[in-house]
Amino acid sequence: MLNRLLIILGIVGILVGGYAWHQDGHQVFSKDREEIVKEVKDELFGTITRTTEYVPAFKFGLLPLNSTVADFPRCYAFVLGVCGTLIILGVVRMRKSS
Repeated sequence: MLNRLLIILGIVGILVGGYAWHQDGHQVFSKDREEIVKEVKDELFGTITRTTEYVPAFKFGLLPLNSTVADFPRCYAFVLGVCGTLIILGVVRMRKSS
């Protein structure tokens, strides 16, 4: 029972992490800024001017934002590694018990 639970938790973790990664823009490398487009309408001439600003924000990418070890758990590669280990551990324990 515990073996199947480990496998199920691993698969669910990969799916939830993949969904979060997809919602953050499915970038191959982490981004540390979010693009914000502002539209300003000129009252006199009736034209619309668009300006783009980049605001620092956390994105759930594949790689850490910088090279510190503390930032590695904030990436999808960490989620894939932990969930993959759970699945392998569950499969190995299931084979040993049968």
